[in-house]
Amino acid sequence: MTKRFLASLAFAFLALQIAAADAVKPQTLPPWTRGTLDIHQISTGRGNSAFLVLPDGTTLLIDAGAAGDGTTVPDSEPRPAAAHSAGAAIVAYIHRLLGDDAHIDYAVLTHYHADHMGQVTASSATSASGAYRLSGITEVGDRLRIGTLIDRGDAFLPPSADDATFANYHAFLSEQTRTHALHRETLRVGRADQIVLRRAASEFPTFEVRNVAANGDVWTGTRDEVRHIFPALDSLSAEDRPSENMCSIGLRIRYGRFDWFSGGDMPGVPDAGAPAWQSVESAVAKAIGPTDVHVVNHHGSIDPESAEFLQTLRSRVMILPAWSATHPSQDVLKRMLSTRLYPAPHDVFVTTLRAPTAASIGSRVSQLKAQHGHIVVRVAPGGATYSVYVLDDIDDDGAVVATFGPYTSE
Repeated sequence: MTKRFLASLAFAFLALQIAAADAVKPQTLPPWTRGTLDIHQISTGRGNSAFLVLPDGTTLLIDAGAAGDGTTVPDSEPRPAAAHSAGAAIVAYIHRLLGDDAHIDYAVLTHYHADHMGQVTASSATSASGAYRLSGITEVGDRLRIGTLIDRGDAFLPPSADDATFANYHAFLSEQTRTHALHRETLRVGRADQIVLRRAASEFPTFEVRNVAANGDVWTGTRDEVRHIFPALDSLSAEDRPSENMCSIGLRIRYGRFDWFSGGDMPGVPDAGAPAWQSVESAVAKAIGPTDVHVVNHHGSIDPESAEFLQTLRSRVMILPAWSATHPSQDVLKRMLSTRLYPAPHDVFVTTLRAPTAASIGSRVSQLKAQHGHIVVRVAPGGATYSVYVLDDIDDDGAVVATFGPYTSE
């Protein structure tokens, strides 16, 4: 047996080892490229958070929830592990995605609930300056500089003055404005010039972020016109006054033919006997019309995704940011999966389907495209097509566990 033969045999064996290693190596999400729109629904098991990389590299964070931060809410399952706070998990995700270029140009808080902004508890760490505690958006903003933070403001039905989480949020705003030039704005409903491409807007003329709703103001679908759907507050009984969820911010993104909508916790099915105007979804649906992808309102809890909303949007893809055992409710999922409301195919992806929920849903579980994971919508340059990736949320590597599409934008 010659040395040349032995060498070639060794080389072949090494090649087989490399091939075998590549075969078991987890697939990672291909890097974002210029012209692509990335929408990442991040699974932390403790609330809602989405991170978007817009076509020119401008970044947008929508919510940074931390309900009890995994410590005081018994029905939460922190991802990737209880050792990580939700804020830290969100920051780690952004760093993994963007590397040294991790940044947040815009952050939007849809409304002032813990699972969307972060709850302050006795165990919440304190910032280095001691000015505020770290939970959800305050922890994210402490670790990654935020350029502009947009919320629903303080003028319309703000949380009570003794709300510790809201008070902490204001302390964060004050300190970050003073030390890091954070700019806070109230959402201007109807406008498409508040969240804009900051790096190369002229190169992507078909891209738009439209402010659809907040505080009972809803875009009409025409120019920048807005109508107010809530009655005068002094005309309402205490039980009929708008809730925090009803005040949620709604945003629509349009990129060529592609449309995406996210509406926080806005309701669509009023409680029995409640007035019809409490269905914020109805007014929103009339404004935005057919939509390729939408984030399921209120985590698929008991009051969103009305028949009218689903029939009007006719979404090909629905992303359900669940974290509690009450997400989604059986009735809501039944409506979402129905082919009677609209017969065209539609796929439902869930970020965290809890075991008790799966048991209560029964056979409908098999109709879900994903039961847990980060859900990524990647829209091709120009917006004509998009794909959906499901990423592992148990480990920190974000491996791709499933890919769907490409879908054609309508």
